[in-house]
Amino acid sequence: MNKAFVLVLAVTAAIISIVGATFSIMGLTKLFSGAPIAVGVMAGALELAKMVSASFLHGNWKKLNMVMKLYLSFAVGVLMAITSMGIFGYLSWAFQNTSRELKETLIRIDYLQSEAKRIKDEQDRVQKELDQIPSSRITRRMELQKELEPHIQQLNKQSTENQMKMRNETLKKNSFQTEIGPVIYVAELVGANTDKVATYLIILFVIVFDPLAVCLVLATGFAWRTVVDPHYDGSKPAAPPAKHAA
Repeated sequence: MNKAFVLVLAVTAAIISIVGATFSIMGLTKLFSGAPIAVGVMAGALELAKMVSASFLHGNWKKLNMVMKLYLSFAVGVLMAITSMGIFGYLSWAFQNTSRELKETLIRIDYLQSEAKRIKDEQDRVQKELDQIPSSRITRRMELQKELEPHIQQLNKQSTENQMKMRNETLKKNSFQTEIGPVIYVAELVGANTDKVATYLIILFVIVFDPLAVCLVLATGFAWRTVVDPHYDGSKPAAPPAKHAA
């Protein structure tokens, strides 16, 4: 194992750890929005403590007594669960925020469609009322048309405004559907509810994220020891690098 690969492993572990910690802290501040700064500071300290504890536990497992092993293992496990909960909370909030806006937009579109139907029915009724007057009664037809003209103009204005609102809401709907499009396609593919599919995907994401970050940190430590001591197999401490005589 060469040093270049160990460096890549270390950078990857750092990126995964930092990204996971960032989203976890953001998610926890959403869950405990009453004191976001305090929760963020506490979560950040616990994230650092988790990685240090896991590395210490891995490197000194045979030297520690049973109480320390049990407590540190329990602490790391609980902190991994908290991190996962924070990531889950943030991703759920992000999806539900877009999903909620999409649902509200669809409700407004349904209302505008029903309003458009009401306006069209009223326009048809007015036109029918005019058509019922025989063509021989031109004076009466003109009088009725003059009488209904303000109402007709109002209906036309309402129809135009309704069409503009419908256009804007349709553009919003398309934008929101684009944001959660992959989830919608997966839901249609498996024939399940969109919210359930999103929840399952988030759970899979969370299951992999933080455990992978911890494992990569431990793997980096192990890989570095093998570079220092090529004969290191995890069963004995790595030998210190040889000192060259002056």
